[in-house]
Amino acid sequence: RLDVFVKGTDNALWHKWFDNGWSGWESLGGQLTSAPAATSWCHGRLDVFVNGTDNALWPKWFQGGWSGWESLGGVLTSAPSAASWSHGRIDVVARGTDNALWHKWFQGGWSGWESLGGVLTSGPAITSWSQGRLDIFVRGTDQALWHKWWQS
Repeated sequence: RLDVFVKGTDNALWHKWFDNGWSGWESLGGQLTSAPAATSWCHGRLDVFVNGTDNALWPKWFQGGWSGWESLGGVLTSAPSAASWSHGRIDVVARGTDNALWHKWFQGGWSGWESLGGVLTSGPAITSWSQGRLDIFVRGTDQALWHKWWQS
C-alpha cells in the first residue's frame, strides 16, 4: 500500500492511495498553509502533519479511521517534516520564526518544542534508517547542505 497526501486548491488535505489499483481522491479537510508530511510507526497507522492558518503544527492520524485535527502549537515558517524510528515514536521538525531548527516528538505523549539551533534558509527534511537514528538535512546561509543526526 502506498499513501499520497497533498494540499488541494481549496487548501484542504487530500489523500489518495494505491492498493492493487489507485483510489479516488478523498478530502480530509483542514485549512493548510503548507505541504503535508506523513509517516507511519506500524502497519495500519499513518500520521500526517501540516501548518494551520495560525502557523502551528496540526496532526491528523489514521488507525482504523481518521482522527480529528489537533493543534500542537509552535509558530512554523516552513512545512513540517516527520519520521518514525520505532513503534510509537514520531519526530517532527520545522523552521521557526528565528530561522532555527525546531523539534517535537511523540513517545507516549507529545514533548514540548525544543530548538536544535542553526540558521536555516529552507525547510528541513528528516528521515530514519534504523531504530534510534534520525538524520536531518537543511540548507544553510552559505546555500550548502547541512546535516545533523541523533543516535540513541
